[in-house]
Amino acid sequence: MRRPSSVIPFVMFVFSMSSVVLTHHSTAAYENTTITLKNAIATKLVWANPHSVLWFEVKDGRGRVTTWTAESGSPSALSRVGWNRNSVKAGDVITVELFPAKNGARVARLARIVLADGRELLDSVYKASPFDTIQKK
Repeated sequence: MRRPSSVIPFVMFVFSMSSVVLTHHSTAAYENTTITLKNAIATKLVWANPHSVLWFEVKDGRGRVTTWTAESGSPSALSRVGWNRNSVKAGDVITVELFPAKNGARVARLARIVLADGRELLDSVYKASPFDTIQKK
């Protein structure tokens, strides 16, 4: 008995998608409330899947420069809320609102950025908490 020719591509598709689903992570590593860091200097924006990543420097309470890394949505998701790969450039002075890591590391989930000219860039799914399920605008 011969199998329909569409079965093999379908099975290959299911197996390929299952690896994508299993590799995605939750927001459990981040605090449930945001902090705001002012007068930060953007150093790098990586416009890539599955998450774009922003690196920036900001002075801590003692005046020492610290480096932070904040993940955000995918390029396609960020594009839908007004971003592009040149929205934040190295050297830009920004205010960053983010959900910091629970372990105290200087990594975070981005909530929003305010540029020096006052323009606001929201993360692709800006929420009051990374655990919420309803998008806030």
